[in-house]
Amino acid sequence: MQNPFLNRVSDSGKSDYLTSTCSVNRIRLAKLPVYGVDDEIEGLTVKEFFSTRLVIEEIKKNADALNIDLNKVQEKKLPRLLAKRLDDENKAAAEEALRITIKFGNRLGLLFLALKEGDKENRRARDDWSDEHWDYWAQISDIILVGGLASGKLGEILKQQVYYIFSLRNIVPYNIYLYDNSSDVGVLGCATQISAADGVNIVMDFGQTSIKRCFVTKNSGEITEIKPLDSYPSKYMDWEMPSEEEKLRQAKKLHKYLIKAIEDTYNTAKTFTKTEPNSEIVISIASYVVDGALNAERSGYAKLCSLGSNYAECLWWDLSGRLRKDVIVKLIHDGTAMALNFSDRKNTVCLSLGSYFGVGFPETKLVFPFN
Repeated sequence: MQNPFLNRVSDSGKSDYLTSTCSVNRIRLAKLPVYGVDDEIEGLTVKEFFSTRLVIEEIKKNADALNIDLNKVQEKKLPRLLAKRLDDENKAAAEEALRITIKFGNRLGLLFLALKEGDKENRRARDDWSDEHWDYWAQISDIILVGGLASGKLGEILKQQVYYIFSLRNIVPYNIYLYDNSSDVGVLGCATQISAADGVNIVMDFGQTSIKRCFVTKNSGEITEIKPLDSYPSKYMDWEMPSEEEKLRQAKKLHKYLIKAIEDTYNTAKTFTKTEPNSEIVISIASYVVDGALNAERSGYAKLCSLGSNYAECLWWDLSGRLRKDVIVKLIHDGTAMALNFSDRKNTVCLSLGSYFGVGFPETKLVFPFN
């Protein structure tokens, strides 16, 4: 079955891009596939009942029971601490951690079961999906879960609860796969798009909350090292602006910040390896991307469209000047970048459990016509 969430770029005729209709976060469960598990989420959209932010809020609300001092822990590290509490010697804290994990595992199961069944009430509640979109989800066989929430014992319990929810309806579930080194999935996916067989290559991940940086060393076409560097906090990520003038002003600030992050990464790699990095700079970004052009309506990076119709070209122009060499910038939607690591899989979707759900399809083919 042809994937209705992918379009082929008309100019090149070879490259696919993921459309914004793929978003799982905007699904509304107008009707729950199973009642008596978590009936409170009926009528809510996915982003209203499942996200890392909501898990963090649940942890904060029950911090005393989890034996967590919120004054001593960074908020972003709370999900990792929740995972540790699952094996805590304090039985009460371990039981509370298990309760929270099961709660969100059940919600994940209800979402997946709703996607598998495609009840008419839920179809009507998603007006940008046709039957073709729902039917595609129904025929998918495998779901690969990546991201912090899908790691270790936390991920195993989520998976267990998904299977439990499907068992309540006696329906064959999706095959759920967890990826041990999920923090590297996006980097490895980006690395598949590096054409140079040898040398050091800059790989970045522009996320909603942080900018991950690393350099990848290849030898005879094989990756020999992935060197992560300290992440930068994402800045200037407001979505809505009071005026076009303010949008442009914030876009310039964001662009300058991103250029500096890339330049710092390039120089660090050069110093560390004592060699000049290759010209290719591969970047995954929390935005839908079509041949280097960003989506103008979604994510904190949307404002960058104010700088020009193709952001990859904007980066190429400024970076070539700053680095004093003609660079090649390859921009990839972050969900697609993760999915590229599983390009041999059929009837599969890759879902990242990050700030919100990220979606990618391993079958996506990319061609970079610019630069």
